[in-house]
Amino acid sequence: MDVINTIKKGSAIKYFLVLFFPIIIFGDSLESAFKNSDITGNLTYFYYTIDKEDNTKDAYANALGGDLKLTTDSSNPIFATVGFHNSTPIVDHKNKKLTSLFNNDKDGNALTAVSESFLAYKTKDSIFKVGNFLLNTPLMNKSSARIVPWSYQGASFVINNIFKSSIQLNYINKMRKYTSDQYKDESLAGKIGDGITMIGFKHHPIEPLDVHIYYYNAPSLYDSYFFQIDYKDNFINNDLLFCVGLQNMKTYDHMDVDLIGLRTGIFTEHLDITLNYTKNDGVDKADGYGGLSKIYTASMISNGRGENKPEVFMLKTNFEFELISKHSSEFSVWLAKIDSKLTKYKSYYTHFRHNTDNFIKIYLRYEFQDYEDKTKDAQYLRFITSIDF
Repeated sequence: MDVINTIKKGSAIKYFLVLFFPIIIFGDSLESAFKNSDITGNLTYFYYTIDKEDNTKDAYANALGGDLKLTTDSSNPIFATVGFHNSTPIVDHKNKKLTSLFNNDKDGNALTAVSESFLAYKTKDSIFKVGNFLLNTPLMNKSSARIVPWSYQGASFVINNIFKSSIQLNYINKMRKYTSDQYKDESLAGKIGDGITMIGFKHHPIEPLDVHIYYYNAPSLYDSYFFQIDYKDNFINNDLLFCVGLQNMKTYDHMDVDLIGLRTGIFTEHLDITLNYTKNDGVDKADGYGGLSKIYTASMISNGRGENKPEVFMLKTNFEFELISKHSSEFSVWLAKIDSKLTKYKSYYTHFRHNTDNFIKIYLRYEFQDYEDKTKDAQYLRFITSIDF
């Protein structure tokens, strides 16, 4: 119903005209543009419950939604994409705005958002986009925590295969939170009236080594630097992979974040075990600008992004198995100890994920936060199932 209302308002028609007009004037008819177009989507059910010692902060909700995306023939140098996401409350609920599943600008009503509406030009090793699109960078990303993702408005240019490297340039003038259908000049940290310019560099000099460097320039807020280097190699035999990693996130001007992250672990065919550590010596949260900051100690709820100089140790174990052909499953247990200047607690997290032929997906997640101050104890449960088409 919300999708229909959006179309009635002319928003979808406006996006289609803006995106497809350049295709037409460059000599392609709408028929040829749509001839090899691709339509994808999924239907998702999401149940989320929050159980706290303070009952006034309890919440639960059932959501039904998903996404629908149309992309014209992407084998052409010029193509366009339009995509919608929807999350609608169904059945019973309590404090549904606290679940961040719906449109919190409209009292937790159904959320329908134009998550993608961009025109793209690509060559063999590069792609340029202008419009509304999703991002996957450490401090600005779509975040997969809800049905509706974060999305961004501006321009993006990515160049691949340059001396085993890729370079990403983005200018973002507006962004849309995952609880809103409007693109605004506002980030997690405040107004971005002057926009955000980002340069990202990924380097893969040798097979075991990956280097990621990002710099975000936000004149109205603060600048950020993010560095990550990961090394993975077989030291004993080909069935055992050893890894070690380093992260550093630092902010400049009007924000104090200085986070260091370390990771080490082993990977086998079916079992991964990593020990992760982060320490933020700054006084502010390491939340980034949009989405969720990608740090080693990120869990469903607990993380090392908080304020008051948190120090976090997190042990992650992931077990992958296949009981039936083409049915892949994963069972994980993560244990964490979080210590900041104001609070201390332990986190116990587990999830079960199951994919059937990459068609039907089931994801069950649970986390218990055990505080020294028992009045702050909390439990979180999410059940997500989706069907792709």
